[in-house]
Amino acid sequence: FNWLASFSGEVLFILGDYEVKISPLFFIISSVAIIVLSILLWLSFSYIYQLPRKIQLIKEARSNEKVQNAIMKGLVHASAGNINAAEIEIKKIDRIKKNTSDIMVLLLKAQNASLKKDNVALNKIFQQMGKIETTKMLSYRGLYTLSKNSKNPQKSIELLKDAETYNSAEPWVIDELLKCYLVTQNWKSASEVLDKMLAHKLISRKKYNLHKSIILTSHALLLEEQNPSEAISLALDAIKLNKSQIIAVITAARILSEQGERARAEKIITDTWKSIQHEDLAYLLSYVNPGASPKQRVEKIEGLIKKTKISGIEGDVALCRAYIDVKNFDKAKQVIEKYINENTSRRIYELLAEIDSHLFKGNAKSRDWMRKAMNARYDTNWSADDYSSDVWLPCIPDTGEIKSFAWGDHRIKTLDIDNNYISNFMRSKMLQGNRLSQELQENNVEDDIIEVTEIVEEKDSKIKSGKVDKKNKEIKETAISEEIAVPDDPGVVQEEDIHEP
Repeated sequence: FNWLASFSGEVLFILGDYEVKISPLFFIISSVAIIVLSILLWLSFSYIYQLPRKIQLIKEARSNEKVQNAIMKGLVHASAGNINAAEIEIKKIDRIKKNTSDIMVLLLKAQNASLKKDNVALNKIFQQMGKIETTKMLSYRGLYTLSKNSKNPQKSIELLKDAETYNSAEPWVIDELLKCYLVTQNWKSASEVLDKMLAHKLISRKKYNLHKSIILTSHALLLEEQNPSEAISLALDAIKLNKSQIIAVITAARILSEQGERARAEKIITDTWKSIQHEDLAYLLSYVNPGASPKQRVEKIEGLIKKTKISGIEGDVALCRAYIDVKNFDKAKQVIEKYINENTSRRIYELLAEIDSHLFKGNAKSRDWMRKAMNARYDTNWSADDYSSDVWLPCIPDTGEIKSFAWGDHRIKTLDIDNNYISNFMRSKMLQGNRLSQELQENNVEDDIIEVTEIVEEKDSKIKSGKVDKKNKEIKETAISEEIAVPDDPGVVQEEDIHEP
């Protein structure tokens, strides 16, 4: 400033006819003041101009914070299964933001609608998700699940194909598409999907071979009567992938036998028998030659057992059936009765019942075996995990999940009778007749006590039931009495009117 003040000279402003002379110091100070004032005025006007927008942003930030808190609380409530609390948070969100398409809000609404089992609302939410790129695949998954639950396989397949077009490498799409094809028995498409899974490395080679053999076997069964030549090709391919595929072996041997290639059919059965046994394999071997007599069929099964030195229960069951065919019931019983023990399956008891129905007059022994069959703890069937079936299946029918069903004796799943909880109800909820049976079993007097019925001529026409002890010859009357109508007196029955069998 001292330099400017000491500077001699003037700053001249000419405004028309007017001339204004000012010192350099005053000019500089005035210029700086004008510039500063201009900046301040600009900032003030800018702030005033942007103030509504800033207020709006602050309101939106607060709203977003409230929405985020509501989403967080709603998801927690929905995850805990508290539908009402989650619904309150959803209404709070809708009050703050109407018709919002926020992904987290849509997820919360979808989860709560799923808990309420509101399929209409779910469908609407998933349709809305389909318009957002981020949630498009989730939309396909949700709509497919709704279609699957409504038992509409055709619509499910259409949705899966659309999802596959959108993203062909999506694992769940390929997996669910395979299940749909299995349920609808579209074996060719199922095989193509399985090949795609291997190509995308979604399945191991070992698992692929197992599943492929199951699908090929199913396809062969479908075409066995319509197109035997293609069916035999599919069955043989299935055997190459999995040599233990019993049903493929049976199908192939059956077709080869019908086509006259009996030696080849016998070889397939014999080779499979060495690794895995099934009664139908041995039994089918005896029928490879259509003109064979029952005796020759028995010899065929005996030859298989002798050649492979493998029998076991499957070989003996097949041999027993063959002996039954030739009506050699003593030999049939001799073969099978060695398997009677505490773990005997229903199959053995049923065979013994069939045999004894021919060996003994009356059905007493046969009924005894059938009663044991009904109470058996084991049954012989096809089983996979907790699912069992009397026939071989490629998948679980309800879900379409491909499974390798194994043949054998499997424990029949029932409640544990030794469970303390169940024992509290065994007597208190038992009928009088059942309670008597329970007492007889507990006392182990099945052979010593028999029930007799005495008809007593009374006005009330009652039948009293008693127990006779063979050992002490004492009749113990029970508290059980059943009121039943006694038929009218038929009169005196002459001896010649009695027809004994």
